Amino acid sequence: MLRNVNIFLMMLAVLAGFSLPSFAQELTLQQAIETALEKNHAIAASSAKVSAAKARQDQAGGYNYPKVDLMQMFNYTNNPAEVFAFTLNQRRFDMEEFFMSDANRPDALDTWITRLEVTQPIYVGGKISTRNEQADLMAGSAEKDLSHAQQKTVFDVATAFANVLMAAEHLGVVTRARETTAAHVALAEKYATEGFIINAEVLNAEVYLAQMDGMLVESESNADLAHSALDFSMGIDQMTRQTLHPLPAMPLVNAPVTEWMDRGVAMRRDLEARRRELDAGRLEEKAVNPGFKPEIGIVGRYELYDDMIFGNNGHNGSIMAVAKINLFGGGSDTAETEAARLDALSGEHNVALFEEGVRLEVRSAYAQVQSARKRHQTATRAVDAAQEALRVREKRFKQGLDKMIDLLDAETALRESELRELVARYDLTLSTFRLYFTSGTSLTELFGVNTDPQEIQE
Repeated sequence: MLRNVNIFLMMLAVLAGFSLPSFAQELTLQQAIETALEKNHAIAASSAKVSAAKARQDQAGGYNYPKVDLMQMFNYTNNPAEVFAFTLNQRRFDMEEFFMSDANRPDALDTWITRLEVTQPIYVGGKISTRNEQADLMAGSAEKDLSHAQQKTVFDVATAFANVLMAAEHLGVVTRARETTAAHVALAEKYATEGFIINAEVLNAEVYLAQMDGMLVESESNADLAHSALDFSMGIDQMTRQTLHPLPAMPLVNAPVTEWMDRGVAMRRDLEARRRELDAGRLEEKAVNPGFKPEIGIVGRYELYDDMIFGNNGHNGSIMAVAKINLFGGGSDTAETEAARLDALSGEHNVALFEEGVRLEVRSAYAQVQSARKRHQTATRAVDAAQEALRVREKRFKQGLDKMIDLLDAETALRESELRELVARYDLTLSTFRLYFTSGTSLTELFGVNTDPQEIQE
């Protein structure tokens, strides 16, 4: 009975071992992007900036409300006027004692003052409303930067994902080429043994095989580095190695370049963030230049006086209305206003330069798409021709009509044609990614990714 149980357990183990690979799932581009959106540090940093900008909104809004201060002060003095005043405030003034003492040389007096002060601005020349408007604009800029950081992360992940697949295909091409070369070396050795070719041709084939071994080592290293780059973009351990699912089909780029350029200027999130910052900068001149407008406020004060801390033997209160106008500030105020105006002018030029830069980025990406498409079409035809040429050369070599060098040249031509086709195909994909990114088109929507709720879609 025990023997049967052991056999049964061994069978289960074997079956489980064979079935394990079926549970191993390939990493899709969508999954890689979703992981990056959750773990990427650049997004976390931008998200923190959004929270900081919202806190500054609250800070600016707080200036509309009263400011309440509680102060505790101690005064030790033998100044006649102060001793007289503080004695009154403590409500310990004795008229008889006052006339019997030397009022010009009073004893020193200890006074503890507890003060509650409330300050309410009524009108400050529009500064508060302007600062609130600036804070709103800067918060909007931070949100746009967060959205751009998300799109940049998606672009980086998609690029790294494609590079891993390209490196894997590159390794496959080199591996197959190396296997073909090894087979030809073995064939050459056989023919040399039989006297059909000389040993020099075998040596040529062996030299070529050694070169292929070097290319194989380099290709393996590049594939490993591509995996690490993908892990870095995803925000995970760089030693993670996963099998990747093929890329989804990319839409064809049919719209004219001018349409893509206009889309970039209208939709780039980082550009919109700079525009909002520029609007906030334009308001700075208004914020620092009240234009001889008054500042009006109310100050309410309630005080406790005693000869001990927090004592309340004497108490009083007062309310003051305060109004002031800056008539002359030594030129510093006008200089500050001029500096704000020039800063805004500088910002206008920077935003205009940014817009032109976006147009150039989009134009460059569009040209890369068109170039890659044409190169891929040409490379595909070249691969077909190189495959046929290698087939003919192999046949002629076996018939003794071609030398080994001719066969090796045909191998080289096929390998180079396959690599050109591979590079052109992935260049087309990567340049399409770049065109979508530089034009401000949502990559998360393109890849069907569920984005974080904080992403701004406007």
